[in-house]
Amino acid sequence: MLRDLLTNEYLSRLELLDISIRKRLSSASSAGARKSSAKGSSLEFSDFREYTPGDDLRRVDWNGYARFGRLYTKLFNEERQAVLNIIIDGSASMRFYKEKWDYAAATAASMAYIALNNSDLVNIFTADNGKIEKCTGLSSKKAFPKAVTFLEKECEGGKTELNESVKSLVGERLGEGIAVIVSDFFSADGYDYAVKMLRSKKQTVNMVQILDSREVVPQERGNVRLIDCETNSNRELEMTPEVLKRYEDALKSFQAEMKEFALRNEAAFYAFDNKIPLLEAIGKILR
Repeated sequence: MLRDLLTNEYLSRLELLDISIRKRLSSASSAGARKSSAKGSSLEFSDFREYTPGDDLRRVDWNGYARFGRLYTKLFNEERQAVLNIIIDGSASMRFYKEKWDYAAATAASMAYIALNNSDLVNIFTADNGKIEKCTGLSSKKAFPKAVTFLEKECEGGKTELNESVKSLVGERLGEGIAVIVSDFFSADGYDYAVKMLRSKKQTVNMVQILDSREVVPQERGNVRLIDCETNSNRELEMTPEVLKRYEDALKSFQAEMKEFALRNEAAFYAFDNKIPLLEAIGKILR
């Protein structure tokens, strides 16, 4: 289970990565990641974020509430929070192996924990079947259990359609910051639009591919029937050494394509399987 990976010892070790993510979040936020202690009304208005309990009611945008029926808090340049937007693929291919999903969810939770530990703003979105579920406005360490509960929720486990899912975020107020896409990227409609759209919304994009070790090195041998867990299409195949070599080459080519695409679009690409220690993976993302 996800919570089995997020032990107190592990979370304590995550806090040692605090300085690293603080630097990255700060550079992604034009007004700086840390809140200022400055007071008064002379601060220059910067942006809005969704209201969270405990916010100063004097900063609530009541005109916006009258128009939209939702509470937003005004932010000013000196107090603007860094923003971390996490988009995790909840499709059937991500959930086929339980260990793969737990590792992916723990990756998302780890990133959220470090940001929340600094009182930065965290938004988490689950992409599945071309739709988005969201858990937004998290801004303190106390909100971490809410993030974990959200990541533990069951999804439809449908098709991987990253581009279609991320279209749902066009009207979402993401803020200027870092976007982390956690997926296997086995997306029927690709991933190019998703990355480009997030870049257009002033996001520093990180593409984090998570695979199960059995997807990296298949264990099947002999005559097998392969069934697509998202479309139910199937194919009979003899798993010979030659077939396994072609699979290995195809996977490497796919990852090389993603890395090249990321570089062309000023994004970053990382690939991990669930045999890699989680803390090591997080450290590489934050490096």
